[in-house]
Formats: sequence, structure tokens, C-alpha cells
Amino acid sequence: MSVSNKVIIFVPGIRPKPPAKDHQDALWRCLLAGVELLSPVTAESMAQAQGPFQVVPWSFEYYRVHADITPDLPGIDALLKKAGPSKADLAEAGSLHRRFQRWLYSIGDSMPFIGRLFASEPLRLRLSEIARYFDNSDRVADRMRYMVKEALLKAWQENKKVMLIGHSFGSVIAYDALWELGHLEGIEDTLDTFVSMGSPMGLSYVRRDLKGARYKGAKQFPINIRHWRNIAAIGEVTAHHAALKEMQQTMAAAGWLNEASNHNEAVNFFRGPDGLNVHKCYGYFYNAETSQIIIDWWNA
Repeated sequence: MSVSNKVIIFVPGIRPKPPAKDHQDALWRCLLAGVELLSPVTAESMAQAQGPFQVVPWSFEYYRVHADITPDLPGIDALLKKAGPSKADLAEAGSLHRRFQRWLYSIGDSMPFIGRLFASEPLRLRLSEIARYFDNSDRVADRMRYMVKEALLKAWQENKKVMLIGHSFGSVIAYDALWELGHLEGIEDTLDTFVSMGSPMGLSYVRRDLKGARYKGAKQFPINIRHWRNIAAIGEVTAHHAALKEMQQTMAAAGWLNEASNHNEAVNFFRGPDGLNVHKCYGYFYNAETSQIIIDWWNA
């Protein structure tokens, strides 16, 4: 096994996560299996590399508790036995119910007072967790971003080519960490590829509190990303890619981003204890859109 000159750093989304090793092993298993479907040679190269994937375990810092991975294991096993989504998966992901849910989220985002009025209890909890991050009164957000920055700086010091993946709210944490490295800490290293998946950065209540959002010009966005790939699965309700694409275009036009792409027809067919979950990280890591992005990056 050779030491890899490439590393994929993953920043998970909100909610408690399994212990870091359990989570990392499960995600790596999904990632490799997805890559193998499209390029067995690349999958073999990645499997033989030493330390090419690591998870930033910020969730324990935030919640002080680990989630149990056991309920997800049958879903992961079933996912990896399928070469792709079934007709039933596609129909459910694109169902009228999911489109209606997305519409409700859009209304709630544009008119927050209505959103708060009709928000479910789980959604209210998520909103309070997001508010705690942006408020940062207990400095927990600083500590979360520090963990991301520490992983990036170590990789750059070792002259590694880095892909930074942020899932869900993890994409916000990753984005903010990159902004701080470039604008506050004067780090001149650049990230080769940033991948946001199932990202809420297109939502106005998230976008207005991103690092740099209150500035104009070069200080408004991170200036240390070469390539930005955004992936949104069919059926997602919070990954509003149109506004996020506008951010990418602004950055690229100003020369702060070399290249951007949006992959908005990804299919996440992970099924957990509650049925189809188009937002789950395991399904994002196994889908063909993610796999092709990783293959192209690994072999470039």
C-alpha cells in the first residue's frame, strides 16, 4: 500500500453522526463501490492508496453524543447490491408529494414568518441548530471550522491534492472555513476541488449568514477554490441549486473560481428505516454523478 498524494476530506451534515471510524469506514465503502461500477481500475488504485479519505468528526463537538450506525447498515448493504435506482426509486424521488414539499420549503424560505408558522417539529429543531451555528455565542462554530481548517492545512503542508466534500450543512461549514483561511488567515494554498452535495447554501436564510455575505467585491466569496462541483439529488427539498449556481457564476466571472458545474439530476436511492431518503450521505457517495466526479479528479 502506497502513501497517496491525494486526499478526500469529508465534512458531514447536521445531526449527530456515528463514531468517526464507523462513519468513515461506511462512507469509504460506498464511495469505492460507486467508483468501481464505473471504473474498476480507479477503484483499485484508490483502495491501494494509504489514507486517501478522512472524515472531519465535528458533530461530536457540537452535540456531545454519537449516533448509532446500526440502523443504517441494512440500508447500506441493500444500496450496494443495486447497480442503480429502480423504477420505483425514480418515481418516488420525483413524486408530487416531494415536489410539493420543495415548494413549501421555497415559500418558507422567501417568507420566513409563514415558514415558522407551518414548520414541523423536526424542522424547528434543525433551524435552531443552524441558528446556533451562525450565532456562535458559545464559539462552537469556531471549533467546528477549526477542525476543517486543520485537516486542510495538514494536507497542504504534505503537498497533497485535496478534494473537500461538504454534505448538507457540512457544505456551509466547509465554505466558511475556506473563506476564513483565505481572507482572515492569509493562507495562500488553494483547494483543487470543492464538492457540495445536498447543500442548503442556495436558501436565502443560509446565504445571508455565510462568511463574506456582508461584504462586496473580492471579500464576499472564498478566493481559494479552483473547481466547484455541486450535486443535488432528485427529490431534494432544501438543495436549491439555482441560487447556488448564481454564486458560482459570480465567483467565476470575477476570476475567484476557475470552473464550476452543477449536477442536479443525481439519483440518491438509499433506503433506511424510514424508507427512501434522497438526502442521505451514503446514497450521495454511491450515486453515479459523485462517482464520475471523483474518478475524473483522481485520474487528472
